[in-house]
Amino acid sequence: MHGFLQVIRRYLSILLAGLTFTGVLSSCGISTSKTPPSSVVKVTAWMSGKPVLVFGSSAEGPRFLNILRSAGYVGYMGSTSDLSHYKSLVVLSDSALDVNQVDQVKSWLQSGGSLALLSPALDSTFGLRLSKQATSVTSVTDPNLGTPVNFQGSLDSFGNLTNASLVATATYASKKVAIAIQESYHSGKLLATSFDPFANGKNGFEILPSLGSTVGKFLDAPRGPQSLQTTLYLDPGVLPANLKYNFAQIASDLVGVRSVELAAWDFGFTDPAADYPYQQLINALHDRGILVYAWFEPPFVNDYMWQKYPNCREVNEAGKAAIGDWRELIALEDPTCFSLAWSQFASVLSSFPWDGVNFAEMYFESMAHPKTATPFSPTALAQFGGDPLLNQAAFETFREKLVAQIDGELLAKVNTLPNASSLDKELTVIDDTLDPTEAKNIGSNMTLLAQVANNNGAQLQVEDPYTVWSKGPNRYIAVNSRVKSLVSPANYSIDINVINRGASTKPTAYPTMGELNLAAMEAGMVNSKVDFYALGTISSIDLKNLSYAVAGSVVDTPTGVVANFPVKVSVPATFSRLTVDGTPWPTANGVGVIPGGTHRLVWSSGSALSPGLLSIDANLGNARILAPNKIFFDYFSRSTVYALLSALPKSISASAASIPVSATPDPNGGFWVKLPAGRVSIIATF
Repeated sequence: MHGFLQVIRRYLSILLAGLTFTGVLSSCGISTSKTPPSSVVKVTAWMSGKPVLVFGSSAEGPRFLNILRSAGYVGYMGSTSDLSHYKSLVVLSDSALDVNQVDQVKSWLQSGGSLALLSPALDSTFGLRLSKQATSVTSVTDPNLGTPVNFQGSLDSFGNLTNASLVATATYASKKVAIAIQESYHSGKLLATSFDPFANGKNGFEILPSLGSTVGKFLDAPRGPQSLQTTLYLDPGVLPANLKYNFAQIASDLVGVRSVELAAWDFGFTDPAADYPYQQLINALHDRGILVYAWFEPPFVNDYMWQKYPNCREVNEAGKAAIGDWRELIALEDPTCFSLAWSQFASVLSSFPWDGVNFAEMYFESMAHPKTATPFSPTALAQFGGDPLLNQAAFETFREKLVAQIDGELLAKVNTLPNASSLDKELTVIDDTLDPTEAKNIGSNMTLLAQVANNNGAQLQVEDPYTVWSKGPNRYIAVNSRVKSLVSPANYSIDINVINRGASTKPTAYPTMGELNLAAMEAGMVNSKVDFYALGTISSIDLKNLSYAVAGSVVDTPTGVVANFPVKVSVPATFSRLTVDGTPWPTANGVGVIPGGTHRLVWSSGSALSPGLLSIDANLGNARILAPNKIFFDYFSRSTVYALLSALPKSISASAASIPVSATPDPNGGFWVKLPAGRVSIIATF
């Protein structure tokens, strides 16, 4: 929990520094010195309505803000003295409001405020009646999910529903009972739950997974910051038939995604017509400013390799050709077979305009299942030099070193390709922090693999093993802590698998909404490049929210943001001018791209002062307006960069050298401009 405590401390330090409201501590029942409350800070960063105020203690307040922000909405903690300036409020169960403060909230609500009451103890104060249920509910119906929530436990429910609308229900003795409702309250409106989302050690999503988005929508909260580094895996072979070859639709579905890991093994078939048309999909993605990485799964190569060279098939302990799940495994430890495999990898890498390559999940079949364990090819046994069954510990160490060796050789080979300079490199490995036994069983040693990535200029992508996928979002705190001790934060990312974990998994078979949002937030706490598997398994509602979820750790303040990484912020398009820390910023249509750090944002209306920078898939350093027809920005990227500009530039210089203008119009407005990799300063003239 060390990482989570750091988040709380960071948030409280911001509060105490006066970036939000110092009155929060007294409103939440925490003892403070008797000093006059600070004046209300004018909102300059979020012009689309009023952000959400949250009344809660230092225990639950930051936790709910994580839920709200990872759902894509702006909020921060406040006090009753701020109510007259805001119209949206959340009251948590540990807010400890006294009688006078409750009366203030009621008066504010009657005058037109919008309240999300997540404190059942206060329900009766607002005229809501709870009916105790002695028998446990068996499931919950969340209006935003197509399947029931797998929750069993005792829940209160609402009784008198004469003037209320149902938001969520629970099943109790074959009956539906109300556990979340909304209704008018004089001139205001009220959303209430019959349960405390944090009671009994819960994390806020177990009963109602859509709690954050439900509250944000009800309160009409402004949308929050978005990450610019979201990555999605894409395997055309598992897409629905109506989507597999619909390149424009795939690209449209992925708007807001920085890069795609595209399965690169659908080639080499006897019938060339069966090869996937990579060029067409890559073109469609590039036209939307999305980078495309060739995703390989060694020791699998492709079906051609398996069929053409049966002598290269990996062997399991039972002496049979090894197939691991869906992968047809090749004995890459054999130099001849490695060379044949590389010729396949090199062919596809050289034939299409990839932006990078990812060698993912190079591991051996688990020792926990001896008969199917690998590698037992003649070459592997000769290299080991003994009987694996008589010295399993030594064989396990041998396997770890062999995995690292093969990964290193694959990455080194990339540098021999004619297009090597344009290929970023990634190495996806299985984490050994959360389940060391599983990692040992498959031969994944992160210390060795991190060295391989560092030595070959590759980014390390860390995937947690399937054995822990039901353990909740906070597992990524430990993974982040471990990995950043092995490689620099800029050179690693975390991979989240969104797949069916089984019908009995709580709260849902697939991680979704609150659970997925918090997982994305925790995974992106250090580096906002978070990788998700996959298009086709992630629901449309989650897909649209991924960039917001990854940015859930960004602290919104009335005057700006505090972020570890660059973000995109949006306000109504009528606000076409922005200053960042007092510097006139290249913005348009109410969109601004903000570097990592602590920044003060001031939006204003009026005609734009220059064309704007609307998005960039790189680590933005700074930006400014040079003239009405000229803007500056700089960045760092390991790969080719696409920047979305609000107008078509006439000329571009990259680090003082003129480069051709390569631009594609975006259907939603603006132009995607292709820019070089590296640490680059750009001047665009319009």
